[in-house]
Amino acid sequence: MAIARPLQIETRIEDDCAMLTLAGELDIATVPRLQEAAQAALATHPVRLVIDLRPLGFLDSSGLREMLMLADRAGEEGWELMLVRPVEQVLAIFQVTRAEEKLPFVDEPPAK
Repeated sequence: MAIARPLQIETRIEDDCAMLTLAGELDIATVPRLQEAAQAALATHPVRLVIDLRPLGFLDSSGLREMLMLADRAGEEGWELMLVRPVEQVLAIFQVTRAEEKLPFVDEPPAK
């Protein structure tokens, strides 16, 4: 049995870009932490919010829903969302649900 890894969030704000790096597990218990971190990052009024999913080991439907909600919010509020493509096992939930087609995935975070 795999050992659950709590969600770790690293936040970096540089100029007009906010970056959140997620590691561990994003699920119904940890989504509120992502919501708080995203809200704090967006309070700095960035032009772009980058969420690096590469270190993420697990994502459930509540994490998927949060990504879709952030994408909708970006469109409504006029900032850009970029999701750095996660490892294959995490990417699978985006692919199976066809959410990958609706979300702004990139292979690498933008250069500084």
